[in-house]
Amino acid sequence: MAQDPEVTASELVAALTETVSPLLRHAGTVFASNQVPFSQASLLTDLYEQSVPQRMSMLAQKFDVAPRTVTTLVDGLERRGLVQRGPDPDDRRAVLVSVTPKGNALMQEIEWGRQALADELVNRLTPDERVQFARLLDKLRQAPRNEKGPQA
Repeated sequence: MAQDPEVTASELVAALTETVSPLLRHAGTVFASNQVPFSQASLLTDLYEQSVPQRMSMLAQKFDVAPRTVTTLVDGLERRGLVQRGPDPDDRRAVLVSVTPKGNALMQEIEWGRQALADELVNRLTPDERVQFARLLDKLRQAPRNEKGPQA
């Protein structure tokens, strides 16, 4: 692909996917070894990245699912000791979900492995190439997206 002057979007996406797949597989392997299904892993990852307790109702909105679905996901994570529920001091009716120390340890294991793989990958680039790559990725991230897919 590198020698082709004309590279298709599909070829670029395939190359990007192949490049980042080891990072995604690592997280998947750690979650699987801890019996954390993908749907619960997504919720745990979001809670970890937010680093503050989240209302169950906000999680339902964020993931665009019914509140009962979030309850089921939190139940599973709570059984594994990865998250805990608590009262919302600002609203007695609301429930906050936060990551437990065990959940933080699991997420840190994923982060350390991901960082090692990312370092190995990115260390192949010169400092100038890293800057250029970051600019290109930022340009792609900022591009408007058609979430519904191609229109007929």
